[in-house]
Amino acid sequence: MGRLDGKVAIVAGGTSGIGERTAERFVEEGARVVIAGRRSEEGERLAKHLGSQADFIRTDVTHEADIKAMLARAVDHFGRLDCLFNNAGGGTGASGSIESVTLEDYERTMAVLLRAVFLGIKHAAPIMRRQGGGSIINTGSIAGIRAGFSSSMIYSAAKAGMAQLSRCASMELGEQGIRVNVISPGGIATGSSARPWVCRPKRPSAPWRR
Repeated sequence: MGRLDGKVAIVAGGTSGIGERTAERFVEEGARVVIAGRRSEEGERLAKHLGSQADFIRTDVTHEADIKAMLARAVDHFGRLDCLFNNAGGGTGASGSIESVTLEDYERTMAVLLRAVFLGIKHAAPIMRRQGGGSIINTGSIAGIRAGFSSSMIYSAAKAGMAQLSRCASMELGEQGIRVNVISPGGIATGSSARPWVCRPKRPSAPWRR
């Protein structure tokens, strides 16, 4: 008997890194999992590896229609939705100084790291409410709590905004049996760690110190 026997979960951003291992662990504990991500080859390969308890759907979380389709896939394929893990985020950092960040990069980063989480919560909530409850987990970052832990200030701002969104959503949805939580890891050695925008601890500048 696994701890997640009978449960159905969606892992957005599930084709690599934290998401991939989460999907594997959920299946090991008895859950059925919808793996969502943009990389079809990796997603299909992972779903095949995990067997009948897993399914893959190509999903771009910057598109609301894709998020709706992702959620519908869980219900249509496995009959319900108990957990949504909003974990998408690779390659989205608008790096540089406040003067050099372009509006395009800012909006793309916010679309993946904040808007997509909002849309995931928005559209998962009515499904879970009809079932009597559920769990929504959002991937945060230490960079959303403390300054100087990311090469991208927009990444940090998006993660901070997502954390506050999650707090507010948890207050509203908790009365309906839906939990909303954030996990905020530090640096994790995944494939995306090599990308220059990824959160890396660095010593904040302190010009007032002598």
